[in-house]
Amino acid sequence: MKKIIAIAALSAALTTPAFAGNDIYATADLSSASYTNVSPFPNPGKFGLGVGYQFTPNVAAEVGYHMFGDSTSVQGALSQTIKVSSFTVAAVGSYPLNAQFSAIGKLGMAMNKLNYSGNFAGSTGSDSKNSLYFAVGGQYNINQQFAVRAQYESFGDFTTKGGTGAAQAAASAFGIAGVMNF
Repeated sequence: MKKIIAIAALSAALTTPAFAGNDIYATADLSSASYTNVSPFPNPGKFGLGVGYQFTPNVAAEVGYHMFGDSTSVQGALSQTIKVSSFTVAAVGSYPLNAQFSAIGKLGMAMNKLNYSGNFAGSTGSDSKNSLYFAVGGQYNINQQFAVRAQYESFGDFTTKGGTGAAQAAASAFGIAGVMNF
């Protein structure tokens, strides 16, 4: 229910005439992700897409959808795979260091989803969990339309289940994002 309310509120805000102008931007990122407390699953890559609205030169709001790569653990004849995705809503603050560089920070909520499957009985299902989301990094403005970001993102906790029962796990990523202003 919280997801529906958040998506509806943001959609309504972005489609009102008061938001007309060129302050909307889109992002696409490729990152190296890491899981904590998810042994023996290997760390995957991550791809993310986002849309933001720049309220002032220093304050923006951003939504994003992040897809982590499949992570498979094989132990003898048994195999398990986890697939993680996250929908994020965040306030974005930026502090210009000069005309081209800015320090950025994000704070918001991540709605994390985990799907898991295995080749043994009772090893298929999914879990969802809302968690704190934050990111820190820097942005280099190539020109008025394009920018590049380097950022660390923390997606917070999600619940994992596998052959050994439930455990709390967390996901984070470090990567590069392209930004296009409209």
